[in-house]
Amino acid sequence: MQRRSTKTERHGNWDGLRERTTQDVVFTIDNPQAQQVFLCGDFNEWSPRSLRMFRRGELGQWEKRIPLRPGRYEYKFVVDGEWVHDGRTRENKPNAHGSLNSIVEVQNGAAHD
Repeated sequence: MQRRSTKTERHGNWDGLRERTTQDVVFTIDNPQAQQVFLCGDFNEWSPRSLRMFRRGELGQWEKRIPLRPGRYEYKFVVDGEWVHDGRTRENKPNAHGSLNSIVEVQNGAAHD
């Protein structure tokens, strides 16, 4: 995963305008045999089919770019119906289902896995 760009949104509040910065975070997984891959995590309420990933090239790399605010997020991939953690990330966390969730941390200016 890597940060591609920064977007600034302005929202009204009692004190006037405040800024919220989002980072475009790119999630990737290599799986040449996969027919469908989805990204899910606490950023989309673990919906297994709402964030379809797209195949890039003929080598079987799947990619999805989503804007995230600074914070720490847990995520997984759903590859042809099977939940798969990101084996390339630096941090995975056991979950209540006996498997692992992957972790990405988005900071102002960068995304870290």
